[in-house]
Amino acid sequence: MTEHPPKDLAYDAKLEARVLEVLRAGPKSLGSLVSSSEGAYPTEVLETLRKLQEAGSVTKTEKNVWLNVGCGNEQNDVQLEKESPPPSRQVALPEPHPLDFDWRFDLRTLDFLNRLVEQMNPKSVGILGAPTLFKYLTDQGKEAHLFDKNAQVIEFLKSIGYKHITECDLFGHSQEAEFECVVADPPWYLPHYGAFLAAARRLLIPGGKLLISVLPRLTRPSAEVDRREIGVMAFRNGFDLVRSEPGTLHYESPPFEAEALKTDGLDLPAWRAGDLCTYVRTTREVLPAVDLSSDEDASWRTFHLGSMSVKVKWDGDFQTGIFRFEKVTGAASMRLRSVSRRSPVRLGINLWTSRNLALDVTRPDLVCQGLELLVEGHGSAAAATAVATGAKLTAVELVQLRLLMDILVNESAR
Repeated sequence: MTEHPPKDLAYDAKLEARVLEVLRAGPKSLGSLVSSSEGAYPTEVLETLRKLQEAGSVTKTEKNVWLNVGCGNEQNDVQLEKESPPPSRQVALPEPHPLDFDWRFDLRTLDFLNRLVEQMNPKSVGILGAPTLFKYLTDQGKEAHLFDKNAQVIEFLKSIGYKHITECDLFGHSQEAEFECVVADPPWYLPHYGAFLAAARRLLIPGGKLLISVLPRLTRPSAEVDRREIGVMAFRNGFDLVRSEPGTLHYESPPFEAEALKTDGLDLPAWRAGDLCTYVRTTREVLPAVDLSSDEDASWRTFHLGSMSVKVKWDGDFQTGIFRFEKVTGAASMRLRSVSRRSPVRLGINLWTSRNLALDVTRPDLVCQGLELLVEGHGSAAAATAVATGAKLTAVELVQLRLLMDILVNESAR
């Protein structure tokens, strides 16, 4: 078992064609190529480039610029297009975690969406799963209401004075309202699209507009099929497509994704972008939906050490057995190379930080106890000793628990 999802030959061929198409327009840096590869993960783009290089189709200069050999771009005086500098970061919300599918719009996208909303001039805007957009629109004087399930983000926003927030899981959410506009940024998986579309239908008045992010066609092997299914789900929920704008929604790179790429030696500027689809809510009767219930596991518990969040999978039952921790089976190290939901190693994780440290621990009950003490301000030695004493751990187990507490404390201080 490896960390990365299994290969798909048809997908690989599409990605190769896209990379060659981009390079036909001129030389590109790796960062520029990744940004132009319609959602393909950076390591997959790099692997494709290396395959094409072996085949003699592309070459790389000493300045790490990639060229299409067949397009006459081999000369040394070719001017590389300048990459846009990354936009300045926003006021920080709690650190995003991969289990929350938490990618956040960058500032240029927040400004772009703000201008779109201004053109529509709605009395109020419903925001589904995009807390940074809710904050931005509210700060611009617009009446916005956030619907989100991330308790930590909601608690933070309320603590600094934001009020129009509903904490909810959109799977099964039944609230109705009369918004003229809804902006939705669901996790890029079909069950979530089903839930967000159904919620948007209930929250919009007839004729209201839905602006929703859609995964680009090379995000994963199933992306093209998924995109078609999203269109079908939208129609079944009474929405008609008004327009589609590829690559217009740009996201910041969360720490967990940056750390994953660093394990492969990649340090890239923010590269992820999504398509924006605008729909209008009709009065057409809603058709019966296919059951796309969430398969998310509710047994993950969250702890905060500084700005870092730690999630531990524990069902609440106290356990027995020897305490130890190790990297997840199939992973190259304690820090994952990929956070993809398709990665087979995810099944073995029961401790995962927002900085992509992923572990297999034998006694998650003890880890939770130790984390509670760390959150209360106790040091790692005191926390480990208190837990070990109560659980009657051996000296060897105490050393292991102390080491884990030290790792988490040091990680949070980075």
